[in-house]
Amino acid sequence: MTPRVRSGNLEIWQSGNLAIWQLGNPGFQVAQLPNCPVASSYRLRLGLAAIGLLSLLGYLSVMVRITGRPVFLRWGFPQVDFLAIYLLHFFPLLLLALVAGWWVFRAGADDSATLGIILGFALVFRLLVLPAPPALSSDIFRYIWDARVQAAGVNPYLSRPADFDREEVTGDPLYQQQNRPFARTIYPPLAQAAFRAVRAVAGESVTAMKALMLLGDLATLAILVHLLGALGLPRGRVILYAWQPLSVFEIAGSGHVDALAVPFILLAILAWRGHWKAAAGIALGAATLVKIFPVVLLPAFLGRRRWPVLLACAATIGLAYLPFLPGAGLKALGHLPQFLSDPGETFNPSLMGLVSLALGRISPAPLFWASAIGGAVMAATLLWLFRTEANGLDALLARIWVVATALTLLTPTLHPWYLLWLLPLLTIQPRPAWIYLTGAISLSYIFYIVTPATRLLIGAAEYLPFVLLLGWQWRRSPTRALPTATPGLVRDIP
Repeated sequence: MTPRVRSGNLEIWQSGNLAIWQLGNPGFQVAQLPNCPVASSYRLRLGLAAIGLLSLLGYLSVMVRITGRPVFLRWGFPQVDFLAIYLLHFFPLLLLALVAGWWVFRAGADDSATLGIILGFALVFRLLVLPAPPALSSDIFRYIWDARVQAAGVNPYLSRPADFDREEVTGDPLYQQQNRPFARTIYPPLAQAAFRAVRAVAGESVTAMKALMLLGDLATLAILVHLLGALGLPRGRVILYAWQPLSVFEIAGSGHVDALAVPFILLAILAWRGHWKAAAGIALGAATLVKIFPVVLLPAFLGRRRWPVLLACAATIGLAYLPFLPGAGLKALGHLPQFLSDPGETFNPSLMGLVSLALGRISPAPLFWASAIGGAVMAATLLWLFRTEANGLDALLARIWVVATALTLLTPTLHPWYLLWLLPLLTIQPRPAWIYLTGAISLSYIFYIVTPATRLLIGAAEYLPFVLLLGWQWRRSPTRALPTATPGLVRDIP
């Protein structure tokens, strides 16, 4: 705050919209209350506390309805009533989070008190959901199974749950919750190490496994707050990730391993921004070793000095797979090849769903050809990125969004938790199309309980507004420099 006007004993000091009149005695000050940032910050914190309490009641309502009851049917399929409970709570919680996010973005909140409220409620939401049984996905039971197999000295990439067909095994509830008992594991070595570590510390505990994923989630929050500050952006923007119910339910609720990959992606961006190219490659390789998909982000990170990124990423992945290669070879990829080629794995497709419907009129294998077309276009997109260069943070983020768009439109399988990695990026560049899709994606859970014709309507509700918003974003002026020395970023929420 600096003196703006002096007249006799009167001094007027100003900082932003706050003006203070000081009369001779420094102890006598009068603040101009209209448009006073202190008063505005107080109102913002009060509003956030109110929304936080309402959201807390929503999460509590969900937990009361599912805790202590059997959630999954045999082979890991969710029960209909739990899906209804979830969706009836998810969208009101999403609306509350978006309203709170709008307030924070408009205010440009960066003070510690506001950040404390945001992070405090985020932690409470997650701790409330953590002890409840997973109600939306049974993937976590495969994590526990893989840990059991490793503890028995078996290579998880060479065995399937169905290989253990003794009666004492098939009668085990853990076995009965496997949603792909005839498939080898798809999870890479770093994820396998995490699963085994949880078993070594806490046994075959669902809550303990979810707690590990929560630690990854909290690491994402910490790195994201640091990244926002490093970019000169208000740290309160973290609310778009912290309060988004998708992150709460899919990580603390379902315990998806994606939570361990996201912080590595953010570390890769941080390292790349700091010109630590090899470190960026190592971080991206580590993310790939948790969940395979981050490997497709590699071309987006390639600038003039591309070899440090490429070699560091390749070395990180190769060294981690090395212990599993003897006796396994390419089988160390586990279920991945079948997952990418099996039409039965199709779930909630967007553009490729329409392509498949069109091909169904002329081909007996429409899903196969749709997947082939999508794969070819995806490969062309990555090749284009590989042959061009990212010459700044703006360019890097733009290229990451290109990969995200291609994945979303071209993949035949898009579960809600597949979009978790995009939520932190929305705090930096709040793109309306992606804000919409990361909320609407939860509609896909209805696919489990409706007819194929109804799925078309659900898909239209998910993807049609998304594509229209993408087009609207493209027509707008895409960039605007920040009023600081940091790189210009995409236009904020108006």
